[in-house]
Amino acid sequence: MNLSKIQIKDISEQIDPYAIKNFIVADEALCKAQISTHHPFITDGVIFAICINGNGKLKINFKEYEIEKNTIMTFLPHYIIEITELDENAMIEFLIFSPDFLTEMPSLDNFDVSMSIIQSPCLKVSEEETERLLEFHSFIVKQYKRRDHPFREQMAKSLLVALLSEVGAIYHNTITEKSEIQESESNKYQKEQVHTFFKLLLAHHKEEKTLQFYADKMFLTPKYLSTIIKERTGKTAFSWINEALISSIKYMLKTTDLTILQISEELNFPNPSFFGRFFKKHTGLTPVQYRES
Repeated sequence: MNLSKIQIKDISEQIDPYAIKNFIVADEALCKAQISTHHPFITDGVIFAICINGNGKLKINFKEYEIEKNTIMTFLPHYIIEITELDENAMIEFLIFSPDFLTEMPSLDNFDVSMSIIQSPCLKVSEEETERLLEFHSFIVKQYKRRDHPFREQMAKSLLVALLSEVGAIYHNTITEKSEIQESESNKYQKEQVHTFFKLLLAHHKEEKTLQFYADKMFLTPKYLSTIIKERTGKTAFSWINEALISSIKYMLKTTDLTILQISEELNFPNPSFFGRFFKKHTGLTPVQYRES
């Protein structure tokens, strides 16, 4: 099932007519053959996944992450996700649920789980932590399938909250350990600036294509912003701006019926010809070829 826009309701109807509303559990791991690596996708729910075998690369809101065995992934609603590489032997366990469940997670006064997930959507964990999470997942699947249970929905959702509490504990312990290694004020500042840049990029990349715009928003010079982004990510800020645009173009070509002209206008290109050349330069295909691929 290759969906560009994954909606919980649609998946529920296709996977399991007895699915619990706003909560989907996969009873078998996804393999490479079942996962599209051709174009980006988004979802209206939260996806929690565990890589149990293989390696790969994916982009989350245009930033690239490497995944391997014992990597946990948490994708929040409306994230732009693109799986760019995946081993033949890759296997991923997953579940999808409404963001409402995140509000039921336990919290600590000095620790924000959601912010930690935003900053580190992919996290390498230990073999022991993976086994513990898979035990939770397996038990949730087992109880989820008990369709004759009078309190099936409440039980399954309670188990999900328990799983999320375990995920929260992993983030808490990981972030706490990292924070004990003192960073210089300069490094902390640069990390904050990189986070701000990607937040602005996600919000404005369809309208704004110049480095000057982002530098002005951050009260930095274009040269200094470019230096920070290059040092912290290995790519220039301008490269990230182009990657964000390409991801949005791919998404619109695959998920809408808009014409090439309409897409180029919506993304503020001067004309369809310039739009076509830009896309081909970065993908090797014309917009029409990509749409039909």
